[in-house]
Amino acid sequence: MATVWFSSEQRRHTGVSKVTLAASNVRELLGQLAARYPSLNAHLVETSATALAIDGEIIPDPMLEALTDTAEVHLVRPLAGG
Repeated sequence: MATVWFSSEQRRHTGVSKVTLAASNVRELLGQLAARYPSLNAHLVETSATALAIDGEIIPDPMLEALTDTAEVHLVRPLAGG
């Protein structure tokens, strides 16, 4: 099961610092997060926070990225610039 860590800003929407979910890929994981935390989903859409770090590697377009049972996922804002 993947562990999703939340930033302090995201914790205002979740009430927890992390959650563990069973998901085979990022799309499935985000769907579960949206169902569990509707205000977090709205926050992510508003801020365009679509980048994720999976096991320490930032994945800019992660929707089909596979997740292992030990994956650690951090929702991060995309970095602007070059």
